[in-house]
Amino acid sequence: MEFTEEAIGEVKVFHLSGKIMGGPETGEMCDHLKEQIAAGTQSLVMNFQDVQWINSSGIGIIISCLTTLRNRGGDVRFANLHGATQRYFEITKLEKVVKIFDNIDEAVASFT
Repeated sequence: MEFTEEAIGEVKVFHLSGKIMGGPETGEMCDHLKEQIAAGTQSLVMNFQDVQWINSSGIGIIISCLTTLRNRGGDVRFANLHGATQRYFEITKLEKVVKIFDNIDEAVASFT
């Protein structure tokens, strides 16, 4: 699993790729997210366009970051869920807890 980030206005966009299966690389992403939150990031979009798979460990780490962000008054949006990743969000009922958008532009615009 790999990630890159960009800022679109006040919104940080994390572009995720590969398999989110827990492990050290997912932990590194979460640590980086927590650093961004501590530095004042309030609006975050996680782009799943290039994510091939996610498991319960990966979901757990992402939800941990989401909880940290919400506890500090911010929020996260998810964009470009597809295939197995989208099904996992449906099976676990996460789509009822988080906001999911078809693309990054819609997710970013939802913060205004």
